[in-house]
Amino acid sequence: MRKYVLPLLVLLIGCSLSPQARARKILEQGLEDPATIVRIHAAAGLDSETAGAVLTEIFNGDDIETKAAVLKATRGNAALLSESLITDACSSTHPMVREAAYQLVIDGNFGNKKELLVQGIEDKSAGVRALSYGALVAFGERELVQMGMRDREPRVRIASAKALAELGREGMAEFIKDELKKSTPDLIGPGIVAMAQLGDTASIPLFKALLKEGAGELRIDAAEALLIVGDETGIEALSNGLQSRDPFVRIHTAEVLTRHKVDETLPQLEAATRDEFVNVATQALRALVEHEPHTYQSLFAELMDAQNSLLRITAAKAYLRSLNGA
Repeated sequence: MRKYVLPLLVLLIGCSLSPQARARKILEQGLEDPATIVRIHAAAGLDSETAGAVLTEIFNGDDIETKAAVLKATRGNAALLSESLITDACSSTHPMVREAAYQLVIDGNFGNKKELLVQGIEDKSAGVRALSYGALVAFGERELVQMGMRDREPRVRIASAKALAELGREGMAEFIKDELKKSTPDLIGPGIVAMAQLGDTASIPLFKALLKEGAGELRIDAAEALLIVGDETGIEALSNGLQSRDPFVRIHTAEVLTRHKVDETLPQLEAATRDEFVNVATQALRALVEHEPHTYQSLFAELMDAQNSLLRITAAKAYLRSLNGA
């Protein structure tokens, strides 16, 4: 009989924890999880020296994808990593790591930010160059951004055109439209979103045509472009996107709905938190906590009992964030 006492006590103690304490406990236990990705996301949800040490140790390993995952996971909480680690990562030999590091630099308040961005426009990676040209807007560097219009990669030219428009240059939406006519299909979605962000209402018929005739993720991009210019025509496509048979369409839709609050899609987002693909479920959770942290607090608490470790971690982070209302 005595051998059952300790497990029972542990169970009773666990049941007595408040949801807030349980959420923190889930994250702290996640630091010891055998899965590296779970440890990364658990640490990224904690503000502690221990969490920072865990992330630094993982980053200092040899796996390139893991290094990039650490950097991506700390967006919004980059203080967990040292500034020197992030700036050194901007000079990594691996483009995946450099791009993730540059995103943290752009989001943060680095003393040598402009210097790093100028370095970035010379990077071999088109992703890094596009990010750098876009971020130089904050420094009013019109002449530097102009250089990107002559870049060999269309995605960089598009990013530069958008940046120039933000600096006051006219005609950049048309430039992007012309670029899309000769670019690869994977750039059409980001391109039309960039046009919409420039307020190109003249292209609404194009967005609607792609909404109707486009396939998969492109329809979702068209719906996002329409949302940005204040047209709700694409809301039904977004609701349907969360129920697509294609998990890539579902996760892309959840990402769009993390950036944009669409009340009509909230029930579908709630249902998506139980998606068979954990990446869809976790992204749906991030969308809900972004827009309705208090409304879905009980859902976050419920999903802290999920079988999947990554889903439990994401739910715990969502619950703690919901306590702050943002």
